[in-house]
Amino acid sequence: MSQKESIDYSELHQLDSPANRLMRKDIWGSQDIGQQSFITPPYLDELIRKTGIDAGTYVLDIGSGVGGPAIYIAQKTGCRIMGIEISDVGVERARKFASDSGLSDRATFHLGDAMEMPFPDKTFDVIISLNVINVFKDKVGLFQQVLRVLKPNGIFAFLSGSVDMPADPEVIKRMSRGCLITEYYDTAGSYKTKLKQAGFRVVEVIEYVEDCRVQVKLWGDAFNKHYDAIVKEQGKETTDHHVKYFDTYVSLIDEGRAGNYLFISRKPNS
Repeated sequence: MSQKESIDYSELHQLDSPANRLMRKDIWGSQDIGQQSFITPPYLDELIRKTGIDAGTYVLDIGSGVGGPAIYIAQKTGCRIMGIEISDVGVERARKFASDSGLSDRATFHLGDAMEMPFPDKTFDVIISLNVINVFKDKVGLFQQVLRVLKPNGIFAFLSGSVDMPADPEVIKRMSRGCLITEYYDTAGSYKTKLKQAGFRVVEVIEYVEDCRVQVKLWGDAFNKHYDAIVKEQGKETTDHHVKYFDTYVSLIDEGRAGNYLFISRKPNS
């Protein structure tokens, strides 16, 4: 799929700024679909296959950002997809992206908080979220909201970084700031427990180790390569934080403490 470069998500992540254009080219190249995470189109292709999304599926994307992944899924499958996003800039850009892609009738975006989803019970066939769940502190509460708006026997699939955090205050501080958004990490086991507490039946958990390392390192390498240009746009403190953050993330992956996981769960019939 093609995409215009003029998508600007926020003051912290300006996708159209000179430095971020350079970074995005290094990180994703031809696989840039407007994502602001560690995902690539192959992740989405696997997600589509695992969840069975097709033209008859109604999908909810939690934390849809500027809409790139949602629009990719709609284009690939013909499904209807709704994104919920707390950033008004993200929603505005996603709606424009959908319009420019000729998908306004199938890819729609709602400004709102997923902790208080304004959708009726049993609305969606499949609910997804892509490297966003860590920003929610009350994950059981979020999962209960997902369960409510999911149809019986519906699928909830989310991709999330999981970290077995070491008892190092500096590492904890660095990782919790993430990409300048507070993150609340869980282990894979903790995620499974919280899904069950919310009422889900866990179907499958897939761990991506090497690919996660590749994507995280690409981010770190891009910050190092374009350091001076990023400093001019975002300041030295912000740039230095990102360099250390991605370096720490790679180290945690190498220590076997971190990875990217796809959690697939199902809502019981009753």
